[in-house]
Amino acid sequence: MTVKNSRGRLGLPVLVLVVVVVSAAASLALLGGLGHVSTTSKVEAFTIIASVKGYNDSIDHGVPQSLWPVIQVSNGTMVQITVYNQDTQAHGFQITHYYDSSIETVSPGQKITVTFIANQKGTFKIYCSIFCTIHAFMQSGELVVT
Repeated sequence: MTVKNSRGRLGLPVLVLVVVVVSAAASLALLGGLGHVSTTSKVEAFTIIASVKGYNDSIDHGVPQSLWPVIQVSNGTMVQITVYNQDTQAHGFQITHYYDSSIETVSPGQKITVTFIANQKGTFKIYCSIFCTIHAFMQSGELVVT
């Protein structure tokens, strides 16, 4: 079979394109398609202020007897948490399961931003991971994924 364009020349680029598209479609069909592709578009942003009163003034919220701060999100949500340190001493920031593979230090006057997809339902502890003078008031935060 010879493919020619209107000028009588071979339309090789067109033929190659058709072969590539047909081959790709056949490969996808044989492999079962693309499978499940996550298209998480919902982003929920939160701010935590570390200060001499704990995370988001946790001392004023009854911590350590009460839980504070509490962040609630749905399973599959992209979560973005920015932690600002307004204290004169360094503080740590961890979230069980989501952000606890290493010790994270937020120096005085600095901030960190943590982004992750909440992909497991449950309740996860938010806490300071380094010792500081108000350490006991920075151990009672929660991330609740429903």
